[in-house]
Amino acid sequence: MDPTGTGPDLAFRRVARRFWHVVARSDDVVPGGLVPVTLLDEQLVLGRDLHGELLLLDDLCAHRGVRLSMGDLLPTGCVRCPYHGWQYDAEGRCTAIPQLERDTIPPTARVANHRVAEQAGMVWACLVGPDEELAAMPELPEADDPAMELFVGEPMDWACQSFREIENFCDVAHFSVLHDDTFGNATAPVIAPYEVARGDDGHSLSFDVPYPACDPFAEPDADGLRPSFPSVFGYTLPEPFSVRLEGAAGPGTVMWVHSTPTSTRSCRVFWDTTFPADARTDMAAYAEFEDKVWGPDRAIVEGQRPELLPLDLTEELHLPFDRFAVAYRRMLTELGFVV
Repeated sequence: MDPTGTGPDLAFRRVARRFWHVVARSDDVVPGGLVPVTLLDEQLVLGRDLHGELLLLDDLCAHRGVRLSMGDLLPTGCVRCPYHGWQYDAEGRCTAIPQLERDTIPPTARVANHRVAEQAGMVWACLVGPDEELAAMPELPEADDPAMELFVGEPMDWACQSFREIENFCDVAHFSVLHDDTFGNATAPVIAPYEVARGDDGHSLSFDVPYPACDPFAEPDADGLRPSFPSVFGYTLPEPFSVRLEGAAGPGTVMWVHSTPTSTRSCRVFWDTTFPADARTDMAAYAEFEDKVWGPDRAIVEGQRPELLPLDLTEELHLPFDRFAVAYRRMLTELGFVV
């Protein structure tokens, strides 16, 4: 991390906090429970009261700096510090100080609270108010469609910048090399020409890439090759940290990947996929397949240098199949992620 707190690290945190980020899976936040989460180097405590309502506070008691996530979420909906028993409501206001003889709580006895929302099996957070955010929380309508079945994957901690992970996920050019043991087609490394569309909002991108993917569940032939089929990988990035991918897990499927920046140079990857319910997908087999894909990607990306994605396009070589990377880096530059 930048030891001075300035330069690219500061620029990253300043802009990234103006977007919504996934901080937990819904099922991991049980009623009456507290979960410590990290977003952009900020320690937060996430809770769900007995009525199902969420709260998100700084994980730091205003009295002696104790982590509130070590305490309790009371039936009243207040978080109780485990050290001196101070209680905080969902707005971060201190509502009880047991050590006071009279109920005279100073107005400075409070902690910061943050915006929090829930959809598609995920809990989202934003560290700024509505007037400062650069984009609305991405919508995942397929998750609420009764004709679709939602699978929520296991989160993964990657020792890399979020932008590195996102660019990797959208890089079709490595499929035939790194993933030739699953869906990658080793006989078709050439990437067909494609174009990247930029949204009028200034922070969204979309592109479709035809690719003859292999059937990862088919047995290889005598030459070690699996049967392939024509497919199109349809990518949409509503904002820099989230990707919607259509068709990758089969016809009618939609996969979402959210790369949450736990710090400038580390991220937690959340992902889910919706399948047509009548497909009767074997979710255990699907999860095992995705593990085989994510593993090699993670090993590659964590070893990339420099750690921060180069936004100066002259720092790395770009060829026609890198159109997405070029468009993505230009968009990040325009948003202010570089100083």
